[in-house]
Amino acid sequence: MATLKFGTANSKDGFTPLSTTQFNDQPKARIVRELIQNSLDAANEAGEDTTQIHFRTETVHSQDIPDLKGYTTAFKNAVNYHQKINDGKLSDAAAEVVDRIEDGLKDIKDGKSILLSIIDNGVGLNAERMDRLLGEGSSGKTDAASGSYGVGHLAPISLSDIRYILYAGVDMNGDRIACGKTILASHPTSNGRKKELKDANGYLIERFRNGLDGNLYEFLPSDSHPKIFIKHLDAIAKKYGHGCAVLIPAFNRFRSSGNSLWEIVSKVAAYNFAPAIYRNKLILTVEEDGKELKRLDTQNLKEILNAEQDKSRAARDSLFAGLRPSGQNAHSILETLTKGNARKFKFQQSAARISLLTPSLNGTTRIDLFRNGMWITDNIPGIRSSTEFTERQPFHAVIEINAQDGGELNRLIRKAEGPMHDNLSLARLSKRENAELRKYLSAISKWIKKQTPETKNDTYTVQNYLVIDSDDDGNGQSKFSFWGRPTPIISRGSGAVSSRGVNNGGGGGGGGGNSNNDDNGTDTPRPGPRTTRHTQMRSTIAPIGKDKIIGSIASDRDMPEAWIALRVDENADSTCDRIWRDEDVSFKSFQIKAAAPNGETLKSSIIESGRFVKVQGIDANANYEVHVEYDTPKELAGIMDKPVLRLELHRPPPKPKDKQPQKNTEQPQDADDKN
Repeated sequence: MATLKFGTANSKDGFTPLSTTQFNDQPKARIVRELIQNSLDAANEAGEDTTQIHFRTETVHSQDIPDLKGYTTAFKNAVNYHQKINDGKLSDAAAEVVDRIEDGLKDIKDGKSILLSIIDNGVGLNAERMDRLLGEGSSGKTDAASGSYGVGHLAPISLSDIRYILYAGVDMNGDRIACGKTILASHPTSNGRKKELKDANGYLIERFRNGLDGNLYEFLPSDSHPKIFIKHLDAIAKKYGHGCAVLIPAFNRFRSSGNSLWEIVSKVAAYNFAPAIYRNKLILTVEEDGKELKRLDTQNLKEILNAEQDKSRAARDSLFAGLRPSGQNAHSILETLTKGNARKFKFQQSAARISLLTPSLNGTTRIDLFRNGMWITDNIPGIRSSTEFTERQPFHAVIEINAQDGGELNRLIRKAEGPMHDNLSLARLSKRENAELRKYLSAISKWIKKQTPETKNDTYTVQNYLVIDSDDDGNGQSKFSFWGRPTPIISRGSGAVSSRGVNNGGGGGGGGGNSNNDDNGTDTPRPGPRTTRHTQMRSTIAPIGKDKIIGSIASDRDMPEAWIALRVDENADSTCDRIWRDEDVSFKSFQIKAAAPNGETLKSSIIESGRFVKVQGIDANANYEVHVEYDTPKELAGIMDKPVLRLELHRPPPKPKDKQPQKNTEQPQDADDKN
């Protein structure tokens, strides 16, 4: 019978090695993504036009799991050994792992355990690929593949309560191979003449080899494969002819009681592999506990993403935490693929498909990069959507690079990806490759600029008043989208109110506070009575070029004379990492007119060294369009490329009560004044 083999230990390893804990801490959605990516790579290598992946859960019993007896013995020996060498007690982390394994073994014994199987139509496994699969950092993937770090095979470990994974494959020649791997802890042998410490890793193999020829294991002969392997190998041969099976006994259902397997797999796949599914390059089926077979393909992709389009933030719950892009952006990606203008980009010997949708669905510019059908990032070095395209109408671009014609661009992008393939860092490249990739990215940026229309002023005439919200993408970055409605502000004294916005694609309504401190932090008495009357100022602003904005403002009361100011917010960027004192932004030019067609231009003049604009004749609830050129404060230049600005509407300072000569040095009262 097939038995687990543990090699001689060369280190004392506990129950919490880095190789397993790195995936314990990963959101389970990332693990599903890794499994799908591995299958997609394998099918591409096999030359399949469409990758087919089948997820299935079923009840598993103790007699179904190969050498469960040997596994249990090794586990008990490991527990006893580590208790003994640690004064009879395991660490809290180790105790948690042990409790989980014991619960998993009990469920198997009671017939309550679940087996998750994932089979695909990929290139399959042979001795060389299985060798690499069982090792770490020894990926055999070519440049045509998505992965390159050789750690993806460890991802399913955290899905098994007993940390035991089985692999089986049928290669392109029809040859079969099977193996298993478990990660426990160092433990002594319990019988035989010679006792020795065994390694934490156990392998379901025939025997160990010296590895000098590149092969560390002699795998089980086909005629001695346990029944669980034969069952799945037969299914692969019958359904696909070749492919691989990953079997996860004691499947913990992602430690989530509220989501079905279908909900998890379909959501992860739709978010991260939309182009591959849309172009019929990827089909997934899910069969859960003998229930109805469900299928995700180009026919129902839109239905799934339509249900996710209101989710504007990256998921925060433990199961989907960090799943990117957001549901809203994933929906926008599909809309861009279906309704956008798709063209081929060529540079040197590389090519990519770029789909452009203008204007974008949410009025902001966004660029998403996919490679081999898998989402990589929306934060591409050298193609900054917030700064490079301010003079272009908002658009959504979907860049698709594949191994077939991506050439050097595909290779460099793949090399710049991290282990989880969800970001790009040019620091991972050599200086020469860094410079080479920057040339490609610069060429893409210039190509997009040529394909997108320039900004026209009437494009940004705002009819509604919106509040801006920062959308965390789960990777320390912030994206901005509009939502909600303006908020009334309780104004005290001057009735000054403000509207906050960001200089990267939008503005917002609502702002102000109730502090009587001036900008240098000292208390300054302000004239005027205290009042609690509501004042609502509604405003939006949007950039139309470097140091230029267009906006729309309104007041809920007539203002024969008003003062307008543009200010840097005290939290000068959207992450609040940089705290900045309030300060005015100097106006270079200013124009305000009624937003109605052929609206009247109001009389205005820049005053107080460019810090304020005096406007005459603002009517209650009328919409006004403003065009502004300004000077960014020197202190901010070069520090941040997305300062948060707010546009403020003020009543003028009160007139002097007596006729004594007074210098015209009074300042308009700020939104934060109490008096």
